[in-house]
Amino acid sequence: MAAILGASAGAGGLVLVFVGILVSTIAGYPGGTSRATLRPYRTGAWAAVGVFGVSLLTIALSVLWLAVSDTRSLYVLIVSLFFVLLVALWVLAAAVVKATV
Repeated sequence: MAAILGASAGAGGLVLVFVGILVSTIAGYPGGTSRATLRPYRTGAWAAVGVFGVSLLTIALSVLWLAVSDTRSLYVLIVSLFFVLLVALWVLAAAVVKATV
């Protein structure tokens, strides 16, 4: 569980870097840029915020499991959520690259 906690925190940090890149890209466009031009970057940034939320949820549940309980059902939920986080990271990266490159 400690490994999932650390890996989820690391993944969350990587996602925040990703959000920063997308936000700085959006900020680099002039003020009159059309919404259609910025849409892929904004969609990617909001999707990254969602993935970051999954990371935070995984971290919170891992800490809860370590601090309060060691129930099997919570353990299975956390491990499953971690795999969802990994898939979400891959989907996010692929979608943003496809939309922006």
